[in-house]
Amino acid sequence: MGRHIRRSRNGAEQKGLVKGMGHCKRGRFKGGRNPEARCRIIGIIGAGRGTGVTHLSVLAANYLSSSLQRRTAVIEWNDHGSFFQIKATFRDSLEKRAGSADYGYKIFGVAYYMQGDPRVLARCMDGSYDDIVIDFGEMRASIRAEWLRCTVKIITASLSEWKLKAFMELLTEEDERRTGWIYTAAFGSEDIRREIERQFHILLKRVPLSVDAFSVDYRVMEWFGGIL
Repeated sequence: MGRHIRRSRNGAEQKGLVKGMGHCKRGRFKGGRNPEARCRIIGIIGAGRGTGVTHLSVLAANYLSSSLQRRTAVIEWNDHGSFFQIKATFRDSLEKRAGSADYGYKIFGVAYYMQGDPRVLARCMDGSYDDIVIDFGEMRASIRAEWLRCTVKIITASLSEWKLKAFMELLTEEDERRTGWIYTAAFGSEDIRREIERQFHILLKRVPLSVDAFSVDYRVMEWFGGIL
């Protein structure tokens, strides 16, 4: 029997058991940083609105921080304002903020930056973090180049019939540039997922069900371990 870490909104950790898992191990990246290594930038972008970009970004950041003990920041590089709402929800358990005008707040060891731009990203790349996760929101021309420069490029999609068109258009338009991209989907039928894989010759990974982006369990750790 193993355990997963379930962090509550008052800052306390709640330990739950997960069948078939050993104890939570630190990853190959320890808390210390190799001064010769550059930080990894993980860009997550959506094929349209409402595809789960923010949920996956926050979940990835908590996985990297809690499971791999990586120093992690997550940047909201869109105008949705989700990180402001997170701050309001966790206002009673926010960790002390750093002395930077760009710094938003810190929750469970992850630093949240609420207004992403090249200047904020450059400050995050000063050696303070091992991983930087960027929530780009939906794919759009103004940030496409920034996303393409990321070390790890992840696309989230919805396979629901009323949202599928945006994903199909993206796959068609980016046909020549898809090498190394990671495609994910949390919504929609398995038949559609398999058909897209067959038609476009890609691997479309099903995001595991996660009702709480601040809770990292065995399935989440296993899934992220396969892509990050």
